[in-house]
Amino acid sequence: MLAGLWLAAIFFLSTTAARLSAAAWQDQSTASEVVPRVALAELSGTPGASLMVPLYFTPDLKTPLRSFVVDIEFVSNNLKFQKASRGVAAEQANVDITTAVTDAPADDKGVTRSKLRVTASLAAQTPPEGMPDGLLAYLLFQISLEAKPFTIKLTPAVISAEDFSNPPKKIAKVGTEPGLVTVELLDVMPEATCFFFTH
Repeated sequence: MLAGLWLAAIFFLSTTAARLSAAAWQDQSTASEVVPRVALAELSGTPGASLMVPLYFTPDLKTPLRSFVVDIEFVSNNLKFQKASRGVAAEQANVDITTAVTDAPADDKGVTRSKLRVTASLAAQTPPEGMPDGLLAYLLFQISLEAKPFTIKLTPAVISAEDFSNPPKKIAKVGTEPGLVTVELLDVMPEATCFFFTH
């Protein structure tokens, strides 16, 4: 019973943080000039928790996209990618989301880095419009039980994108916004004790 309440509390906090990040992302999307753009949210959780990191897309209405591929790099000693699920915008526009993970060998300090490749593409042969604005995917990550307080940067890089023309043309410039995963202990102040990992 207590375990179930504990897991429910973790899930509630995780989804609440995601909603707050979504609101912040929507405010930023109106101010940023770099579109189209792929953005990740910032979340926090405790050791053993599962976190659903939202992935958002902001289109350029003058140059709609048919597809894009983004690589997300992160330190993965205590953070493992589990799976992806489609967000509301992807479901409504029938966008396919696929993922693949590549793990690099640990460096001389024992730090392991992973690269998560996310491919988003319109499923229809002749879709009525381009890639939609909004929440495209949830990326599910698992924090290990042994994790210490730290912050991991999720660094996205769009490696390819195609526009809405027929045949599709390559788009060279797609902006990105990184995400963060912060591990917090319930009895520790993260500001004073956290480690920051990035690629």
